[in-house]
Amino acid sequence: MKKMIKFYRIGKKVIFKMNLGRLVPSKMFEYFAYMGKLSKWIKKHPTANYIDNKGTFDYSKRYDLYNHLIQEHKLDTNIDYLEFGVATGTSFRWWLSKIKNSDARFYGFDTFSGLPEDWGPFKKGEMHNNCEKPVIDGNRHEFYQGLFQQTLEPFLKSYNSNNRKVILMDADIYTASLYVLTTINSALNPGDIIIFDEFNVPMHEFKAFTEWTNTFYIKYDVLGFVNNYYAIAFMIK
Repeated sequence: MKKMIKFYRIGKKVIFKMNLGRLVPSKMFEYFAYMGKLSKWIKKHPTANYIDNKGTFDYSKRYDLYNHLIQEHKLDTNIDYLEFGVATGTSFRWWLSKIKNSDARFYGFDTFSGLPEDWGPFKKGEMHNNCEKPVIDGNRHEFYQGLFQQTLEPFLKSYNSNNRKVILMDADIYTASLYVLTTINSALNPGDIIIFDEFNVPMHEFKAFTEWTNTFYIKYDVLGFVNNYYAIAFMIK
């Protein structure tokens, strides 16, 4: 054991001295490593109550998944719906229109000025709403404008509700997704549902999900997925 530890220490010293990061495309290796982790995760979770993994990618299939969740899990009650990554408010409006219960509450979080950093082919500032909150009629919803790192903690300090939560994670990028999951963790209860909108992007939502569930020992059930695990829903156990 002592020889092995010594070997590792010498190896690290050589790597640091060589500045191996200049020579090895670490981002590429990390991407393939997380693709492998995602593939392994999928093999470990082969079944769910709602699966649509056929045909070409169709973004609108996520609404079929949402409808399934509402019907199967009786969500048209006094739920609290929290959406992280509202943009122009398309999915936010959809949930407002489907959940008719007058005691349901809807909370949306976004900068409304677009992505805070590059995300794959999308550049910083894309997916914006001209820095404006969406204009939606009704008194059941509130928007919190700013980075999640600025708005979520103040919200949680005053948030006091025993309602079942439905959380839509449409934050896209790794840093934002990980921050939300780790910060909101203490407010989660068994039966709460979390939906990811870009789960099969290995270095972003999946990576954040993996680190969060491993760090906090989260137990969950897979409720359904569409578009080859692009959109997926979980229930906290």
